Amino acid sequence: MSVALLRGGTRPAAGLVVAAVTLAAYGGTIGAAAPQAQARARASTTVVVTETEFHLALSTAHLQPGAHTFRIRNAGHVPHGLSIRGPHVAATSAIIPPGGRTSLSVTLRKGMYHLWCPVDAHRAHGMATTIKVR
Repeated sequence: MSVALLRGGTRPAAGLVVAAVTLAAYGGTIGAAAPQAQARARASTTVVVTETEFHLALSTAHLQPGAHTFRIRNAGHVPHGLSIRGPHVAATSAIIPPGGRTSLSVTLRKGMYHLWCPVDAHRAHGMATTIKVR
């Protein structure tokens, strides 16, 4: 060890080495790949849901685990909404008037999810569907 370090001096390169070793020890990476991976992890898949009397139409039924935003459009003549229940998810959107729109964001894991309209007896009239996240 040098005399400068014993007297409290520092070398800029030594600080970088310590930072790199600490980052590597906790599973971090150095370089441009880390921000790209974080951006992918935060990205949300959009699923368009069109609601009419008494039907739910999804833009896709093939979903993978991760963040999803359900964009809900009420194309019917009475108020509707959307409820989602499944592994670690229990969410309900705002009730929207005819012609209205809202969204509901959830993080889905692998498993089965039930989607339905929570208004009155709409679910009993068939306004429901099930999706499987793989």
